Amino acid sequence: MEKKLSLSQLVWIGTGHVIGAGVVSIVGSALAVTGFSVWMAFAFTCALSFIRELPYVFFTSAIQAEGGKYAIITGCTGEKYGGLITIASLLNWAARGTAVLALSGYISDFAPGAPGKLIATAIWALFCFANLFGVNAMSRIQSLATPLLLAALVFFSIVCTLNMQPGYLDFSSPYMFLNGKEGFLTAVVLLSYSCDGISSLANYMPYAQNPKKNIPRAIIAVSAVISVIYIAVGFASGAVLPLSESAGKTLAVTAKAVFSPVFYSLFIIFGPVFALLTTMNAGIVDSAAPVMAGVKDGWLPAFLARQNRYGAYYVAVAIIFVIGCIPTVFGFSISQIAGITMVLNSLAAVLLIISCVNFPFVYKKEWEESEMYIPPIIYFPLIFACAVMELFVVTLALKELTVTMAAANVLLLALRFAYGTARNKIRTKHKKPNKKAV
Repeated sequence: MEKKLSLSQLVWIGTGHVIGAGVVSIVGSALAVTGFSVWMAFAFTCALSFIRELPYVFFTSAIQAEGGKYAIITGCTGEKYGGLITIASLLNWAARGTAVLALSGYISDFAPGAPGKLIATAIWALFCFANLFGVNAMSRIQSLATPLLLAALVFFSIVCTLNMQPGYLDFSSPYMFLNGKEGFLTAVVLLSYSCDGISSLANYMPYAQNPKKNIPRAIIAVSAVISVIYIAVGFASGAVLPLSESAGKTLAVTAKAVFSPVFYSLFIIFGPVFALLTTMNAGIVDSAAPVMAGVKDGWLPAFLARQNRYGAYYVAVAIIFVIGCIPTVFGFSISQIAGITMVLNSLAAVLLIISCVNFPFVYKKEWEESEMYIPPIIYFPLIFACAVMELFVVTLALKELTVTMAAANVLLLALRFAYGTARNKIRTKHKKPNKKAV
């Protein structure tokens, strides 16, 4: 039997999963719209992200349930919405391809002439194979790789700060808030994507030691670590070079300006590349967990939940591997992958808000006994703030959809409702009668 994950292991898993290479690339875009105030935009983004994570903190402190968001929405709004979350989570398996695609790009840039796609696919295959040995094998990789990733980002931040250009902290500078309030909020939206994924820790409840205590604590701890690292990286990103040289560029440009060739190479490996590797490694379990919960409730065929002797869902891992290879093989863009389930994910976000409202009533006893319990006079204003933040992000995300992507999303939504209706009839037909009622 595998050992249950400790609090520290959960923190390494969550931190490595959240810090993807996107933050290394997206900081330059944020610099371009808000200037040297990008580190403040990161601070604001991290605060908003923590508010959005609160429902998971509250729920996991009271209920031990399998499937993360699936369990929350099914438990608080009803089983009929379980199919929606299952299908949305299944389609989100395509998101694993973003890390593989990005890794192939980094390899090609770092070693021109190298077969980037082939090497990235081979590394992806290695991580999927490692995940076949269970959650503990994945955790051991994460516990080694995540500290090295953090060390690289901290070292980069310190060196850049020590080489800070004159006038960088001049709040009267026209480069501080480059495009005023509008530019600052645009940066917040851009940076918000780099904070997504903390809530995935809820998927590890079946694998965690003392889950009602350690999962919510891990979510809070990861939020704190991410905040410190992101603010430091944001501050360092504009500290060295003139804005004209850093805006719209990746951190690699700044790193090349402050590091020797050897340290620059080490930063690329332990920074952007390790950020991708830790995201790829933890993303496999994160992708499988909510779908497996839905499979066990009858929303998808049972063969998907077959497990080996290590407890790994080997059929699901094999499918996730194949889906993860598709964007790299066929040359899809990251924006295409992100946009394919935008409407389904947005609908799930709305259902999550409704679940938050219902939660204290549906699980009254469990919530009141939770160590995270707060009285209604505080709870509901926090949930209202969470709803505002969630709807704000959803609205901005939907605005980014092209006509083609919008049509694809509507088609997927229609197919999901058709499938959900048909599958629910089968589930209802085969449900065992309630013996207590007889």
